[in-house]
Amino acid sequence: MLHATVDVLLWYNVLSLAVWAGGTLFQMLVVVPLWSAQPPDTVRFFFRETRYTTTINNFFGPRTQALRILPLLLLLIFGWFFPELRVPLAIAALTMAIGVAMTFAYVYPINATLIFKAGGDRSAEEIRSMTRRWIAADRLRFGIMTVGFLALLYAFRIFA
Repeated sequence: MLHATVDVLLWYNVLSLAVWAGGTLFQMLVVVPLWSAQPPDTVRFFFRETRYTTTINNFFGPRTQALRILPLLLLLIFGWFFPELRVPLAIAALTMAIGVAMTFAYVYPINATLIFKAGGDRSAEEIRSMTRRWIAADRLRFGIMTVGFLALLYAFRIFA
């Protein structure tokens, strides 16, 4: 029973993080260049004239984060009974925790002004700076969480 539970959780987590990775790559390569090309003008136009704020909340928001975080924590708990899974699952959980902490502590405060208020009443230079910082944080967060995804794929490979 425990083996089957871990197997299901591994499948779920691998598929969930694969969707996240694909969505994040699409955002990085297609969406972000649309609004970050010439800030503040592109920021103001994109976030006022598109439905992107709805999309970002539906795909990258707290609800979908919970659907990635909770099953990964369950996998860490149940997978701990299998010594060969401990290190890769701990890496996956740690990188997820770092990614979520970065999101709440650094990215969400920038989102509040840059994305959800289209820069608000900030100056052009402030919007350019926020855009650069948001992109750098997003890339760093993606890199960290990709390490966790690769660890999860390793766990999946050795457990199957």
